[in-house]
Amino acid sequence: MPGPLTPDSSFPPGRNEPCYCRSGECFKNCCGAMTDDRPPPLGIELVENFLSAEECKSLIELIDSKEAMPFRVRDEANEIQLDTTRVCEWAKVGEDQCILDAVVARAFSECIMPRTGIAIEWYEEPQLLKYYPGGFYQYHTDNGHLMPEQQAWRKAVDRDISMLIYLRDDFEGGELHFKRLNWSLWPKAGMLVWFPSDFRFEHMAKPVTSGTRYALVSWGAAVGVERVQDKRAKRTITLATGEKFPG
Repeated sequence: MPGPLTPDSSFPPGRNEPCYCRSGECFKNCCGAMTDDRPPPLGIELVENFLSAEECKSLIELIDSKEAMPFRVRDEANEIQLDTTRVCEWAKVGEDQCILDAVVARAFSECIMPRTGIAIEWYEEPQLLKYYPGGFYQYHTDNGHLMPEQQAWRKAVDRDISMLIYLRDDFEGGELHFKRLNWSLWPKAGMLVWFPSDFRFEHMAKPVTSGTRYALVSWGAAVGVERVQDKRAKRTITLATGEKFPG
């Protein structure tokens, strides 16, 4: 995984500067290459077939059996409006939330922690998302934002690792695209993907043009990382014990 950030970190390197992965190559010839067939840049990792076809089918049937709601936000007048930056729906799974929790706990325990060497203290309650044709999620960073005037990054949420699990691939469009690395991932059914939640990995879900894109998403907080929030967020789950907060 890429090293820790400081508030004034800049990313990515210049095209002719050494690559951040320390390969000894220029960024343009390594993690910043422009070829379509290059491997994932350092920090973005994936496991194909993390979920079996039967597991994917079961989760799709679950989401399709539940009420789905579009995302909403509060505007400047404190009124609730549809979120125009994220056009998709999340399934209200209710008492079946434990099924999603178990899948994400397994992903962190069996794949993400062993591969990264990062211990996860808790993860956020997973969400099942559904993108119809025209659905997308604009460029965003999962744990903070860049402040243009200061040209500095500010972490605002206790998220260190972002993860997604894709449930089907019979759709068009909907690529996961990383802005600063100019790299796209075409999801496959059962694929697990993870990456650091900071601004270096600013990303978007490109518009779906046909079919329906299904994804299971969550975010993990690493052990030993200084917290930026006054208190632990609600609907988080301690990885080691499965205890939900607040208990």
